[in-house]
Amino acid sequence: MGKPLTFVFLVDALGWEIVQHFDFAPMLGAGRGPLGTVLGYSSAAIPSLLSGATPQEHESWSMFRLAGERSPFRFLNGLPKLPHALEWRARRWIRRYADRVANIQNYYDLYEIPLELLGRFDLGLHGDAYQPGGLPRETVFDRFVRDGVKYRMWYHKTGEAENFDEAIAAVSGDDDVLFVYTAELDALMHRVGIFDDAVAARLSRYESFLERVSEVCATQGRPVTFHLLSDHGMTNVTRSVDLWGYLSKRGYRVGRDYLGFYDSTMARLWCDDDIRDVAVEHLAASSAGRLLTEDELREFGCYFPDTRYGRWVLLADPGVMIVPSFMGGQQIAAMHGYDPNDKYSIGCFLTDAAGVAIPESILGFKDYIVARVAEVR
Repeated sequence: MGKPLTFVFLVDALGWEIVQHFDFAPMLGAGRGPLGTVLGYSSAAIPSLLSGATPQEHESWSMFRLAGERSPFRFLNGLPKLPHALEWRARRWIRRYADRVANIQNYYDLYEIPLELLGRFDLGLHGDAYQPGGLPRETVFDRFVRDGVKYRMWYHKTGEAENFDEAIAAVSGDDDVLFVYTAELDALMHRVGIFDDAVAARLSRYESFLERVSEVCATQGRPVTFHLLSDHGMTNVTRSVDLWGYLSKRGYRVGRDYLGFYDSTMARLWCDDDIRDVAVEHLAASSAGRLLTEDELREFGCYFPDTRYGRWVLLADPGVMIVPSFMGGQQIAAMHGYDPNDKYSIGCFLTDAAGVAIPESILGFKDYIVARVAEVR
């Protein structure tokens, strides 16, 4: 018998509701169920999943935070508002420059953040959470290195198809763990929604991928155990709210009267109470969202008393999207980043490992997989 293999497949945004709707991956039936997540986007969920720590512990919550003493974009401070066409041409150069001077390894995008405001922000994480030493907390990859576990990992820096082919070929090696991450289902559902036929086709492709890995393992005489999970779910978007525009109509200009960062489902504000109250009243009148209390932020593990991620955090209701935002000016088909307790926000965990208790949230994945690998080595 060959060397046992632990195969981890991390599918971004594959919610438990989606798994049940499509009866996805019935071959992973020994243990399957919902997987709790954290408040925020993949910038929060992926570090939490890999480290077993909350955002306030590993310090990466949203993609952008208020800049401290230094920002890789500080050279833009004082920049006047540029014409739209010129602004888009400048973004690629700005990113190349910032990456070089700040040695940024983490994935990020400038999206449509106004360039005249960008110098007042910094990235929530500069390191690469998928690489050893990429977080200020120990990750599963740090643990693998410490324990002498041989592993290979594929993620967003190369395409899904290429990663799948390389992972299948790697079965013939002697690694203890193969870890594959894909974000392409997430991107697809943003465009088409969560229950579209295209989603069913993509999930069928993932089943075929797992079956192929299993077949190659059989030919190599390698026993393999699969663990499939997601960092969060996805919600169909039904309507939008224009919070940024409403504050502008009331005479409050972002960057002059207040500072704000408009994510697609959250508005993070640094402002006086009167501006906060106007924003909260508009969300309430639109039945579109709420102001998160300090207690809620503590419960979600996202409380930062230094307000680096916002003095006030306004969260849209599930299915509501903030449009326009710094992420873009149009409503899309599906989004994530809502209340982590909403059923469509919850991720999934599937395995063919018999007789094991699967984790209840992404915070339990690190300890779970370390234990499973130790059992089969």
